Amino acid sequence: MAFDRILLALAAALCCGVAVAGLNEGLDALRRNDFASAARELRPLAEAGDAEAQYRIGLMYEYGKGYPQDKAQGIVWFRKAAGQNHAAAQTELGILYVTGDGVTQDDAQAVAWFQKAAPLGNTTAQYNLGLLYAKGQGVKLDVAQAIAWWRKAAAQGMIVAQFKLGVAYENGEGVARDPVLALANYTIAARSGNKEYAEYRDDIARQLTQEQRRTANTMADAWTVGQPMPGAAGAPVKDRCSATGMLGGEKFTATHCVISLYGDQHSVAIWFNEDPVTLQEAESFQMSSYADGAKGGKPRTMATIMFCPGGGQATASAAAVKAIDLNTNHAKSPLAGVQWVVEATRDFRVEKMTGDIRPGGTLSGRIVGARDKTSFTFDFDLNLPAKDAAAGMSCGK
Repeated sequence: MAFDRILLALAAALCCGVAVAGLNEGLDALRRNDFASAARELRPLAEAGDAEAQYRIGLMYEYGKGYPQDKAQGIVWFRKAAGQNHAAAQTELGILYVTGDGVTQDDAQAVAWFQKAAPLGNTTAQYNLGLLYAKGQGVKLDVAQAIAWWRKAAAQGMIVAQFKLGVAYENGEGVARDPVLALANYTIAARSGNKEYAEYRDDIARQLTQEQRRTANTMADAWTVGQPMPGAAGAPVKDRCSATGMLGGEKFTATHCVISLYGDQHSVAIWFNEDPVTLQEAESFQMSSYADGAKGGKPRTMATIMFCPGGGQATASAAAVKAIDLNTNHAKSPLAGVQWVVEATRDFRVEKMTGDIRPGGTLSGRIVGARDKTSFTFDFDLNLPAKDAAAGMSCGK
Protein backbone atom coordinates (compact mmCIF):
# COMPACT_ATOMS: atom_id res chain seq x y z
CA MET A 1 0.00 0.00 0.00
CA ALA A 2 1.35 3.42 -0.93
CA PHE A 3 2.82 5.61 1.77
CA ASP A 4 0.78 8.70 2.57
CA ARG A 5 2.34 12.17 2.41
CA ILE A 6 1.42 15.32 4.31
CA LEU A 7 2.23 18.34 2.15
CA LEU A 8 0.46 21.44 3.35
CA ALA A 9 -1.09 20.52 6.69
CA LEU A 10 -1.92 23.47 8.92
CA ALA A 11 0.60 24.30 11.62
CA ALA A 12 -0.30 22.68 14.91
CA ALA A 13 1.16 25.49 16.99
CA LEU A 14 2.52 28.92 16.14
CA CYS A 15 5.05 31.00 18.01
CA CYS A 16 4.59 34.50 19.27
CA GLY A 17 5.04 38.12 18.31
CA VAL A 18 6.32 39.15 14.89
CA ALA A 19 7.12 35.56 13.94
CA VAL A 20 3.44 34.64 14.17
CA ALA A 21 2.47 37.19 11.56
CA GLY A 22 5.23 36.08 9.21
CA LEU A 23 4.43 32.45 9.66
CA ASN A 24 0.70 32.98 9.18
CA GLU A 25 1.32 35.05 6.07
CA GLY A 26 3.68 32.41 4.72
CA LEU A 27 1.15 29.63 5.30
CA ASP A 28 -1.60 31.73 3.71
CA ALA A 29 0.63 32.25 0.67
CA LEU A 30 1.15 28.48 0.40
CA ARG A 31 -2.61 27.94 0.42
CA ARG A 32 -2.90 30.42 -2.48
CA ASN A 33 -0.03 28.69 -4.32
CA ASP A 34 1.83 31.99 -4.13
CA PHE A 35 5.20 30.38 -3.56
CA ALA A 36 7.29 33.50 -4.12
CA SER A 37 5.47 35.28 -1.28
CA ALA A 38 5.69 32.14 0.87
CA ALA A 39 9.45 32.00 0.43
CA ARG A 40 9.79 35.69 1.24
CA GLU A 41 7.85 35.27 4.51
CA LEU A 42 9.13 31.88 5.61
CA ARG A 43 12.83 31.95 4.71
CA PRO A 44 13.90 34.50 7.36
CA LEU A 45 11.96 32.58 10.02
CA ALA A 46 13.53 29.31 8.94
CA GLU A 47 17.02 30.79 9.07
CA ALA A 48 16.21 32.16 12.54
CA GLY A 49 15.38 28.63 13.72
CA ASP A 50 11.58 28.38 13.43
CA ALA A 51 10.88 24.65 12.98
CA GLU A 52 7.56 25.08 11.16
CA ALA A 53 9.11 27.48 8.65
CA GLN A 54 12.07 25.11 8.17
CA TYR A 55 9.68 22.27 7.40
CA ARG A 56 7.77 24.36 4.85
CA ILE A 57 10.95 25.54 3.14
CA GLY A 58 12.03 21.89 2.96
CA LEU A 59 8.78 20.97 1.20
CA MET A 60 9.19 23.83 -1.26
CA TYR A 61 12.65 22.58 -2.21
CA GLU A 62 11.46 18.97 -2.37
CA TYR A 63 8.67 19.75 -4.83
CA GLY A 64 10.24 22.68 -6.66
CA LYS A 65 7.66 25.21 -5.48
CA GLY A 66 9.18 28.69 -5.02
CA TYR A 67 12.68 27.28 -5.46
CA PRO A 68 14.26 25.09 -8.14
CA GLN A 69 13.62 21.49 -7.15
CA ASP A 70 16.49 20.36 -4.93
CA LYS A 71 15.73 17.38 -2.74
CA ALA A 72 19.10 17.52 -1.02
CA GLN A 73 18.34 21.06 0.15
CA GLY A 74 14.88 19.93 1.20
CA ILE A 75 16.42 17.23 3.37
CA VAL A 76 18.76 19.77 4.96
CA TRP A 77 15.77 21.83 6.08
CA PHE A 78 13.79 18.78 7.18
CA ARG A 79 16.69 17.73 9.39
CA LYS A 80 16.81 21.17 11.00
CA ALA A 81 13.12 21.00 11.85
CA ALA A 82 13.27 17.33 12.85
CA GLY A 83 16.04 18.14 15.30
CA GLN A 84 13.49 20.35 17.10
CA ASN A 85 10.99 17.45 17.32
CA HIS A 86 8.86 18.68 14.44
CA ALA A 87 6.81 15.54 13.84
CA ALA A 88 5.85 16.25 10.22
CA ALA A 89 9.50 16.85 9.28
CA GLN A 90 10.52 13.62 11.00
CA THR A 91 7.76 11.83 9.13
CA GLU A 92 8.83 13.27 5.78
CA LEU A 93 12.38 12.06 6.39
CA GLY A 94 11.00 8.61 7.15
CA ILE A 95 9.07 8.62 3.87
CA LEU A 96 12.13 9.73 1.91
CA TYR A 97 14.26 6.97 3.42
CA VAL A 98 11.68 4.24 2.87
CA THR A 99 11.17 5.25 -0.76
CA GLY A 100 14.79 6.18 -1.51
CA ASP A 101 13.63 9.55 -2.83
CA GLY A 102 16.60 11.91 -2.68
CA VAL A 103 18.55 9.67 -0.29
CA THR A 104 19.93 6.14 -0.32
CA GLN A 105 16.99 3.87 0.48
CA ASP A 106 17.33 2.74 4.11
CA ASP A 107 14.45 1.00 5.89
CA ALA A 108 16.19 1.15 9.29
CA GLN A 109 16.55 4.93 8.98
CA ALA A 110 12.90 5.17 7.97
CA VAL A 111 11.88 3.21 11.06
CA ALA A 112 14.04 5.44 13.26
CA TRP A 113 12.38 8.63 11.96
CA PHE A 114 8.87 7.21 12.17
CA GLN A 115 9.60 6.07 15.74
CA LYS A 116 10.40 9.68 16.63
CA ALA A 117 7.28 11.14 15.05
CA ALA A 118 4.72 8.44 15.92
CA PRO A 119 4.75 9.03 19.71
CA LEU A 120 4.23 12.74 19.00
CA GLY A 121 0.85 11.86 17.50
CA ASN A 122 1.62 12.10 13.78
CA THR A 123 -0.87 9.72 12.17
CA THR A 124 1.13 9.24 8.97
CA ALA A 125 4.16 8.17 11.00
CA GLN A 126 1.99 5.87 13.12
CA TYR A 127 0.46 4.22 10.08
CA ASN A 128 3.76 3.85 8.20
CA LEU A 129 5.56 2.53 11.28
CA GLY A 130 2.81 -0.06 11.60
CA LEU A 131 3.24 -0.97 7.95
CA LEU A 132 6.98 -1.55 8.41
CA TYR A 133 6.36 -3.70 11.50
CA ALA A 134 3.77 -5.69 9.54
CA LYS A 135 6.26 -6.32 6.72
CA GLY A 136 9.33 -6.79 8.92
CA GLN A 137 10.92 -4.05 6.84
CA GLY A 138 13.76 -2.28 8.64
CA VAL A 139 12.60 -3.78 11.93
CA LYS A 140 11.79 -7.25 13.26
CA LEU A 141 8.39 -8.41 12.00
CA ASP A 142 5.84 -7.82 14.73
CA VAL A 143 2.19 -7.77 13.68
CA ALA A 144 1.03 -6.95 17.22
CA GLN A 145 3.16 -3.80 17.16
CA ALA A 146 1.83 -2.94 13.72
CA ILE A 147 -1.73 -3.16 14.98
CA ALA A 148 -0.88 -1.12 18.07
CA TRP A 149 0.31 1.78 15.89
CA TRP A 150 -2.63 1.44 13.50
CA ARG A 151 -4.95 1.70 16.47
CA LYS A 152 -3.41 5.03 17.41
CA ALA A 153 -3.75 6.39 13.88
CA ALA A 154 -7.28 5.00 13.50
CA ALA A 155 -8.41 6.58 16.77
CA GLN A 156 -7.40 9.96 15.32
CA GLY A 157 -9.50 9.34 12.23
CA MET A 158 -7.03 7.88 9.73
CA ILE A 159 -9.31 5.88 7.46
CA VAL A 160 -6.78 3.47 5.98
CA ALA A 161 -5.67 2.49 9.50
CA GLN A 162 -9.30 1.84 10.44
CA PHE A 163 -9.58 -0.44 7.42
CA LYS A 164 -6.36 -2.27 8.37
CA LEU A 165 -7.87 -3.07 11.77
CA GLY A 166 -10.88 -4.58 10.04
CA VAL A 167 -8.59 -6.79 7.95
CA ALA A 168 -6.68 -7.87 11.06
CA TYR A 169 -9.86 -8.94 12.86
CA GLU A 170 -11.27 -10.67 9.79
CA ASN A 171 -8.13 -12.74 9.22
CA GLY A 172 -6.95 -13.11 12.81
CA GLU A 173 -3.61 -11.42 12.13
CA GLY A 174 -2.02 -10.13 15.31
CA VAL A 175 -5.36 -10.38 17.12
CA ALA A 176 -7.88 -13.12 17.73
CA ARG A 177 -10.15 -13.57 14.73
CA ASP A 178 -13.42 -11.74 15.38
CA PRO A 179 -15.78 -11.07 12.46
CA VAL A 180 -18.00 -8.81 14.58
CA LEU A 181 -15.06 -6.50 15.36
CA ALA A 182 -14.01 -6.74 11.73
CA LEU A 183 -17.43 -5.50 10.66
CA ALA A 184 -17.39 -2.69 13.24
CA ASN A 185 -14.02 -1.41 12.02
CA TYR A 186 -14.92 -1.80 8.33
CA THR A 187 -18.14 0.13 8.98
CA ILE A 188 -16.23 3.04 10.50
CA ALA A 189 -13.73 3.08 7.60
CA ALA A 190 -16.53 2.92 5.03
CA ARG A 191 -18.06 6.15 6.36
CA SER A 192 -15.49 7.89 4.16
CA GLY A 193 -17.36 6.77 1.06
CA ASN A 194 -14.53 4.49 -0.06
CA LYS A 195 -16.16 1.83 -2.27
CA GLU A 196 -13.56 -0.84 -1.54
CA TYR A 197 -14.03 -0.49 2.21
CA ALA A 198 -17.80 -0.63 1.77
CA GLU A 199 -17.44 -3.86 -0.21
CA TYR A 200 -15.40 -5.42 2.60
CA ARG A 201 -18.04 -4.26 5.07
CA ASP A 202 -20.90 -5.71 3.05
CA ASP A 203 -19.11 -8.97 2.32
CA ILE A 204 -18.44 -9.83 5.96
CA ALA A 205 -21.87 -8.59 7.02
CA ARG A 206 -23.46 -11.24 4.81
CA GLN A 207 -21.61 -13.92 6.78
CA LEU A 208 -23.00 -12.83 10.17
CA THR A 209 -26.24 -13.29 11.97
CA GLN A 210 -28.65 -10.43 12.44
CA GLU A 211 -27.66 -10.17 16.10
CA GLN A 212 -23.96 -10.05 15.24
CA ARG A 213 -24.56 -7.30 12.67
CA ARG A 214 -26.58 -5.35 15.22
CA THR A 215 -23.74 -5.63 17.76
CA ALA A 216 -21.14 -4.46 15.24
CA ASN A 217 -23.29 -1.54 14.09
CA THR A 218 -23.89 -0.47 17.67
CA MET A 219 -20.11 -0.33 18.29
CA ALA A 220 -19.54 1.60 15.07
CA ASP A 221 -22.35 4.07 15.78
CA ALA A 222 -20.95 4.75 19.27
CA TRP A 223 -17.45 5.51 17.97
CA THR A 224 -16.22 9.06 17.43
CA VAL A 225 -12.80 10.45 16.57
CA GLY A 226 -10.52 10.46 19.60
CA GLN A 227 -11.95 7.29 21.10
CA PRO A 228 -10.29 3.85 21.00
CA MET A 229 -11.43 1.80 18.02
CA PRO A 230 -13.70 -1.20 18.62
CA GLY A 231 -11.64 -3.98 20.15
CA ALA A 232 -8.91 -1.60 21.34
CA ALA A 233 -9.41 -1.98 25.07
CA GLY A 234 -6.08 -3.73 25.65
CA ALA A 235 -2.64 -2.24 26.17
CA PRO A 236 -1.25 -0.46 23.10
CA VAL A 237 2.02 -2.37 23.08
CA LYS A 238 2.81 -5.77 24.54
CA ASP A 239 5.34 -5.45 27.38
CA ARG A 240 8.62 -7.20 26.68
CA CYS A 241 11.90 -7.02 28.55
CA SER A 242 15.11 -8.84 29.35
CA ALA A 243 18.23 -8.13 31.36
CA THR A 244 21.35 -10.29 31.07
CA GLY A 245 25.00 -10.09 32.03
CA MET A 246 27.29 -10.51 35.01
CA LEU A 247 26.82 -9.09 38.52
CA GLY A 248 30.16 -9.01 40.28
CA GLY A 249 31.21 -12.06 38.27
CA GLU A 250 27.90 -13.91 38.77
CA LYS A 251 25.73 -14.53 35.71
CA PHE A 252 22.19 -13.19 35.76
CA THR A 253 19.09 -13.27 33.59
CA ALA A 254 15.86 -11.44 34.32
CA THR A 255 12.80 -11.44 32.07
CA HIS A 256 10.19 -9.95 34.41
CA CYS A 257 9.95 -6.19 34.76
CA VAL A 258 7.95 -3.20 35.94
CA ILE A 259 8.36 0.43 34.89
CA SER A 260 7.53 3.58 36.83
CA LEU A 261 7.26 7.14 35.54
CA TYR A 262 8.23 10.35 37.30
CA GLY A 263 6.26 12.61 35.02
CA ASP A 264 7.46 15.95 36.37
CA GLN A 265 10.97 15.17 35.11
CA HIS A 266 10.07 12.73 32.32
CA SER A 267 12.29 10.16 34.00
CA VAL A 268 11.66 6.44 34.45
CA ALA A 269 12.76 3.56 36.64
CA ILE A 270 12.72 -0.03 35.37
CA TRP A 271 12.93 -3.05 37.68
CA PHE A 272 14.19 -6.26 36.04
CA ASN A 273 13.58 -9.33 38.21
CA GLU A 274 14.58 -12.98 37.84
CA ASP A 275 11.24 -14.28 39.17
CA PRO A 276 7.71 -13.03 38.45
CA VAL A 277 6.73 -9.81 40.21
CA THR A 278 3.45 -9.87 42.15
CA LEU A 279 0.72 -7.38 41.34
CA GLN A 280 1.14 -5.77 44.75
CA GLU A 281 4.90 -5.38 44.21
CA ALA A 282 4.33 -3.93 40.74
CA GLU A 283 1.83 -1.38 42.00
CA SER A 284 4.17 -0.39 44.83
CA PHE A 285 7.09 0.10 42.41
CA GLN A 286 4.99 2.18 40.04
CA MET A 287 4.13 4.49 42.93
CA SER A 288 7.55 4.66 44.61
CA SER A 289 10.22 3.61 42.04
CA TYR A 290 11.62 1.38 44.81
CA ALA A 291 12.18 -2.38 44.59
CA ASP A 292 13.22 -4.47 47.59
CA GLY A 293 16.33 -6.60 47.05
CA ALA A 294 14.86 -9.35 49.23
CA LYS A 295 11.60 -11.24 49.35
CA GLY A 296 10.51 -13.26 52.37
CA GLY A 297 13.90 -12.57 53.95
CA LYS A 298 15.77 -14.12 51.01
CA PRO A 299 17.86 -12.10 48.52
CA ARG A 300 16.62 -11.96 44.94
CA THR A 301 18.41 -11.54 41.61
CA MET A 302 17.38 -8.20 40.18
CA ALA A 303 18.50 -4.93 38.66
CA THR A 304 16.91 -1.50 38.60
CA ILE A 305 17.85 1.37 36.33
CA MET A 306 16.68 4.94 36.74
CA PHE A 307 17.35 7.43 33.95
CA CYS A 308 16.03 10.26 31.77
CA PRO A 309 15.15 8.81 28.34
CA GLY A 310 14.71 12.26 26.81
CA GLY A 311 17.16 14.24 28.93
CA GLY A 312 14.23 15.87 30.68
CA GLN A 313 12.07 16.12 27.56
CA ALA A 314 9.04 14.00 26.71
CA THR A 315 10.53 12.44 23.57
CA ALA A 316 13.09 9.69 24.15
CA SER A 317 16.33 9.56 22.20
CA ALA A 318 19.56 7.60 22.53
CA ALA A 319 21.73 10.71 22.60
CA ALA A 320 19.77 12.19 25.52
CA VAL A 321 20.67 9.43 28.00
CA LYS A 322 23.77 10.71 29.79
CA ALA A 323 23.72 8.76 33.08
CA ILE A 324 21.92 5.84 34.70
CA ASP A 325 21.39 5.12 38.38
CA LEU A 326 22.14 1.36 38.47
CA ASN A 327 21.27 -0.89 41.42
CA THR A 328 21.74 -4.66 41.32
CA ASN A 329 21.45 -7.67 43.59
CA HIS A 330 22.25 -11.37 43.11
CA ALA A 331 20.58 -14.14 45.10
CA LYS A 332 23.73 -16.31 45.09
CA SER A 333 26.07 -13.52 46.06
CA PRO A 334 24.41 -10.50 47.71
CA LEU A 335 27.81 -8.79 48.06
CA ALA A 336 28.12 -8.77 44.27
CA GLY A 337 25.42 -6.11 44.03
CA VAL A 338 26.31 -2.53 43.06
CA GLN A 339 24.87 0.93 43.57
CA TRP A 340 26.43 3.07 40.90
CA VAL A 341 25.75 6.05 38.70
CA VAL A 342 27.14 4.92 35.35
CA GLU A 343 27.91 7.37 32.58
CA ALA A 344 27.66 7.34 28.80
CA THR A 345 29.78 6.52 26.91
CA ARG A 346 32.39 5.49 29.43
CA ASP A 347 30.29 2.80 31.11
CA PHE A 348 27.48 2.10 28.65
CA ARG A 349 26.10 2.83 25.21
CA VAL A 350 22.47 3.27 24.21
CA GLU A 351 21.77 1.26 21.06
CA LYS A 352 18.10 2.23 20.90
CA MET A 353 15.83 4.62 22.79
CA THR A 354 12.44 5.71 21.48
CA GLY A 355 9.11 6.58 23.01
CA ASP A 356 6.77 9.18 24.45
CA ILE A 357 7.60 9.78 28.12
CA ARG A 358 4.13 10.59 29.38
CA PRO A 359 1.45 8.71 31.32
CA GLY A 360 0.13 5.97 29.06
CA GLY A 361 3.03 6.36 26.60
CA THR A 362 5.51 3.71 25.53
CA LEU A 363 9.27 3.29 25.84
CA SER A 364 11.57 1.03 23.83
CA GLY A 365 15.28 0.74 24.42
CA ARG A 366 18.45 -1.31 24.41
CA ILE A 367 21.35 -0.40 26.72
CA VAL A 368 24.66 -2.27 26.82
CA GLY A 369 27.43 -1.60 29.32
CA ALA A 370 30.22 -2.87 31.55
CA ARG A 371 32.20 -1.70 34.55
CA ASP A 372 34.61 -3.74 36.64
CA LYS A 373 33.08 -7.22 37.09
CA THR A 374 29.57 -6.09 36.22
CA SER A 375 28.21 -6.16 32.68
CA PHE A 376 24.65 -5.72 31.49
CA THR A 377 22.32 -5.65 28.51
CA PHE A 378 18.87 -4.16 29.12
CA ASP A 379 16.36 -4.64 26.30
CA PHE A 380 12.74 -3.52 26.64
CA ASP A 381 9.47 -2.46 25.00
CA LEU A 382 7.17 -1.22 27.76
CA ASN A 383 3.94 0.65 28.38
CA LEU A 384 4.28 3.53 30.80
CA PRO A 385 1.79 3.56 33.69
CA ALA A 386 -1.15 5.93 33.63
CA LYS A 387 -0.15 7.42 37.00
CA ASP A 388 3.08 9.10 38.06
CA ALA A 389 5.41 7.84 40.74
CA ALA A 390 5.90 10.01 43.81
CA ALA A 391 9.66 10.15 43.25
CA GLY A 392 12.27 9.58 40.59
CA MET A 393 15.45 10.87 38.99
CA SER A 394 15.90 14.58 38.45
CA CYS A 395 16.79 15.35 34.85
CA GLY A 396 18.26 18.79 35.47
CA LYS A 397 15.83 20.65 33.23
